[in-house]
Amino acid sequence: MLISRPARLDAEFAVARGGIATLGVFDGVHLGHQLILRRVVEAARQRHAPAIVLTFAVHPVVVVKGLQPRLITSLEHRLALFAAIGVDACVVLPFDATVRAMSAEEFAQRVFVDALGLCGLVLGKDARIGRDRGGDGAFIASFCARNGITFETIDDFTVEGHRVSSTAIRAAISDGDLARAELLLGRPVAWFGTVVRGEGRGRQLGFATANLDLHHEIRPPAGVWAVRVRVGSIWVPAVLNIGIRPTFGPDGDLTVEAHLLDFSGDLYGQTLEVRFVARLREEMRFASRDALVEQIRRDVDAARRLLV
Repeated sequence: MLISRPARLDAEFAVARGGIATLGVFDGVHLGHQLILRRVVEAARQRHAPAIVLTFAVHPVVVVKGLQPRLITSLEHRLALFAAIGVDACVVLPFDATVRAMSAEEFAQRVFVDALGLCGLVLGKDARIGRDRGGDGAFIASFCARNGITFETIDDFTVEGHRVSSTAIRAAISDGDLARAELLLGRPVAWFGTVVRGEGRGRQLGFATANLDLHHEIRPPAGVWAVRVRVGSIWVPAVLNIGIRPTFGPDGDLTVEAHLLDFSGDLYGQTLEVRFVARLREEMRFASRDALVEQIRRDVDAARRLLV
């Protein structure tokens, strides 16, 4: 998949001219998003055109409300999921005060026509563009008709009578209801995280760990989890701890550490995918180092029974 990260909206995005596109954050790339994306790919194949996703380098709420939300999927994670669905090109648009101030007409002209020369556009039925989300479906349909762009809207995807949404999935993950989250995502709950330097406590205890920076991806409740970790092209069973490590002091920072079973190698700087399988236990404070080590052994045995 080709990826373009333009700094401005007035440049021509040569990687994706003349295609069929969709636009959105697509946090989670859940079942509703997948329906839209697959329709884009299908329509593009029918017209021998590239299938394009337009997404944003930062979530618009960062600029609009000054908040950094916990995302279901980071940008890098979303790009991987787009590619797996068959998207040919992704244009990662800037979202700053200038873009926020654009009218719907200006945004559509500069992006859909000038930069991309689209032949088709597929959006969710509630999609909006432009300043204060002023460009609704009626405006987009009119703009596309005036500019020779086919326009199609996709209805919401529902599960058990409820609309699938990123908000609902975030709530399920935060509550630890991963079964519900998986139902709405259409795949296991997973993270992307970059391995960073830690304090080396796991190695001192005899269980070396990879400390993960989650790129603002949302996390389930603290505790010990059985997970699978993708290292390159292979999946490795692992035990993941989310918590403040209370045995080592009352005011520790929250950390995310994965002990990969039967694995050795330098992972520093690598981005790993972590796929959740089951929660093993809550985080606990132990009276001694030996007691903690014994519990970690039991956690490893429990994870091995589930995963290997």
